Amino acid sequence: MSETTTFTVTSNKNIYSIDDRGSGRCIVLYPSLGRPGSDFEELSISLSESGFRTVSITPPGFSTPLVDPGWGTLFDVAGELWGIIDQIGINKPIVIGHAFGNRVARAFSTIRPDSVAALILLACGGDVAPSSEVHEVFLRIFDPSRSDAERERDVKEVFFAPVNEVGEWRYGWNGQLALFQAAAVRSTNHSEFYSGGIAPGLVIQGLNDLIAPPENSRNFVSKRPNTKLINLENCGHAMLTEQPALIREELISFLSSQKFP
Repeated sequence: MSETTTFTVTSNKNIYSIDDRGSGRCIVLYPSLGRPGSDFEELSISLSESGFRTVSITPPGFSTPLVDPGWGTLFDVAGELWGIIDQIGINKPIVIGHAFGNRVARAFSTIRPDSVAALILLACGGDVAPSSEVHEVFLRIFDPSRSDAERERDVKEVFFAPVNEVGEWRYGWNGQLALFQAAAVRSTNHSEFYSGGIAPGLVIQGLNDLIAPPENSRNFVSKRPNTKLINLENCGHAMLTEQPALIREELISFLSSQKFP
């Protein structure tokens, strides 16, 4: 197993925790709403063992107390990610974004379209909204007054395919961070980052995803050249923990098929 180096980087005034593993072409991984970079740990190990360097990003609020990060729009979040990449000295990364991270990855690739080697989206949402019932349950997950049992029930209902168990995903959210991230999304015109630049693309979609319904991914791939869609059965929004082996296979297959400069 590749060893992980963990360190912090300040971009603008915000402090990010970075898990850096392996060597080779660099893959930058940005997590879901209010979630840490450790969500990618199992995937990062697999990718590093396949000859890639992985840099998993944990947003502000996990390693240090969270203050207002000052994000006017999603492009501010993505701009800070470029600040991290520049400080670390990474050239032309592959970027993977899960759920909220898919929006960050697309904005990131929009800012410097010629500087991204590939765009990979997991749970590609933002176009077709979830139902009002699902959205209501989703919001309850971030309510600190709810019990562990209530949160687990809500997470199971909207994040997971019926056949899959919640496991550790009942924990790990930073509700305050999620509020700031969601505000940045609401302040951004979706059309300004929709296509996510020009790099070759891969979208992996859970067919049981209630939060980012599969129609989102179908629409995105139909409009974006050089982009492949992989649909996964028995997979919801929490796909990294639901179908890790299949995601690993599809990612490595896609990356192996690319001719990176």
